[in-house]
Amino acid sequence: MDSAEIRHALARARTVPEGRDRTRRLETLAATARGGADRAAEAEVLLELVQAYTYAGERDLAPIAIVRLLRVFDEHPDATAELSRSVHWYMKWMTSDLIDNPAVPLGIVRRWFDELDNRYRAAGYSPRPVLKLRSILARDLGDHQEAARLRALALDAPRDEMTDCEACEGNWAGSLSVSMGEDADALRRWAPVLDGRRRCAHEPHRVRAHALLPLVRTGGFDSARAAHLTGYPLVEGIAGLRHAVAQHIEFCALTGNEARGVDIATEHADWLTDSGADANLRLEFLTGVGVLLRRLVALGRGDVRVGESAAAALLETLTAEIEGLCARYDARNGTGSVGAVVRARLDRAPLVDHLPLGIRTRAEVRPPIRLAPPVTASARRPEAEQLAEWAVARLSVDPAGAEQRLRRALEAGASVLPAEQLARLSSLLVTAISGQRGRESALADAALVAAWRWEPLSAADALHHTLVAARAYHRADRHGEAVALFEQPLSLESDSSGQSSPDTSIPYPPTEIALIRRQFGESLNALNRYRDAAAQFAEALRLIENDPQQRELTAELVHAEAAALSVCGRDADALAGYLRAGDLFAALGRIGPRARSVRAAAWLQFWGAESIAASPRVGLATMRTLLEDLERLARTASASEVRGELLHTRRQLDTMREEANAI
Repeated sequence: MDSAEIRHALARARTVPEGRDRTRRLETLAATARGGADRAAEAEVLLELVQAYTYAGERDLAPIAIVRLLRVFDEHPDATAELSRSVHWYMKWMTSDLIDNPAVPLGIVRRWFDELDNRYRAAGYSPRPVLKLRSILARDLGDHQEAARLRALALDAPRDEMTDCEACEGNWAGSLSVSMGEDADALRRWAPVLDGRRRCAHEPHRVRAHALLPLVRTGGFDSARAAHLTGYPLVEGIAGLRHAVAQHIEFCALTGNEARGVDIATEHADWLTDSGADANLRLEFLTGVGVLLRRLVALGRGDVRVGESAAAALLETLTAEIEGLCARYDARNGTGSVGAVVRARLDRAPLVDHLPLGIRTRAEVRPPIRLAPPVTASARRPEAEQLAEWAVARLSVDPAGAEQRLRRALEAGASVLPAEQLARLSSLLVTAISGQRGRESALADAALVAAWRWEPLSAADALHHTLVAARAYHRADRHGEAVALFEQPLSLESDSSGQSSPDTSIPYPPTEIALIRRQFGESLNALNRYRDAAAQFAEALRLIENDPQQRELTAELVHAEAAALSVCGRDADALAGYLRAGDLFAALGRIGPRARSVRAAAWLQFWGAESIAASPRVGLATMRTLLEDLERLARTASASEVRGELLHTRRQLDTMREEANAI
């Protein structure tokens, strides 16, 4: 291959999904490039190969490629000068890979630290990344005092172009705090990522997983649930983030969500037998699954299948491999720290009886419902029932007072009331909170508890309360949680004919389901999932478009679908939707919504893709016609809405004319 052919093949390799297919293709290309005359092309392939190893969970192989890359870089400085920044950046990755690889002697790791330090100083880079990596090694060796000292030095050193982003640095800094037993400090360091102020290609994926147990241990149950609901979709199925998947499994095992943990482990069952993964990721994943398996056995459910094996048998197999991996690390490190940390994780007791997540599970692992102890005759009106009666009587006039009584009733009756009565009290608590403004987070929490209590008794009631929680999250603009809860009952699947087949088990009339799907679509829009949002708006529209009582909702859904279609590039469908929405709003006398729909259609006509048989001239004509209609309305009506829409339309028409003249 000549240089052009190598670079063309490299471009094609980049289109292959991350995983072993990509790394194998790049390995072959690297061997070919080595025999060619273009050293810069070889270096480019090696850089891509290092990245591919990392994202495929094969970081143990990356040092081989980096050593070869450095040789090319050192021996051909003129040809590879433009790659200097990338080479120095990937050297950090290699150092991290050496720390995580138990086959690399500790002496070699330390010598490489010195090599990295020297190269960074020679290139004029800050020591901050090197100090960070030294801190990570000290942590893994069990020397937390030294790790914290190095962390402080690293964070005091200047930032430059070799420094990891603030989100990734926060991940590392907080993880050290957790290993030192300082959950609150870890959460403080992670706060900018958890609250959305800092993010990158790798975060909040990892931090949301790391934060799960610290949040539970510090009483942040709602935040822990949110981190799982929004964080798991970010890491699901990503080989290079299997440690984060494992943390979600471990979280489920320790919060009474063993069935959810089984579902996640089963979804990733191929990783259980993936002996080719690098040692660190494999140990992390097996440990997280091991926590779950031990919990299943403790519940007397060693028969539950995880992948192809029963939990008890799989636990025995994985335990032997976990112990072997720990022994390799501890032998390399000369300490027992890795084994001690892993054993502590495996021995953890559940943190709470149950933290409701609102996710329906496929596995049947729910512990048996506890039977109430016998109650003496001097008690058939117990405190819990008296509190509940008072709350019911005051529910409509004093929802806050009713809420307090119901919470006390649930606490007092937890061990003496039958399951169905507890479920009904939980539903009443949901009603009490829903009667108070600004309580969306509390409402969602109460609804999910109620859904959990109803789950073994009534699927319809469980589903209803899950949707109550989803809608509360939607109103609170917590769209990640809302989508996670809407997703299962409202997802659209295609049948054999290619038509959508929505879940028909939702216990609501069509109009109410349409409103819920509208909310689901709006939350999907907020997460930039516009194609999925358009599908929800379309399904909502299908449910009510023939109902003459729902003409306004029909028009709003047509407009919402058009907007989502426009963002995801379906311009022709979006244009048709906007024009239809304009007509529907016109028939309803809705001036503002009609004007917004027509203006959106005009801009699509003006800038429309090839799928639209339009031109700037057509868009201008549509905008002018709208302006004329609004001017006629202004002469017969004095509504401020007309004046406002006139102003917007004139401004946009002027902008459109300017852009047409510039074409």
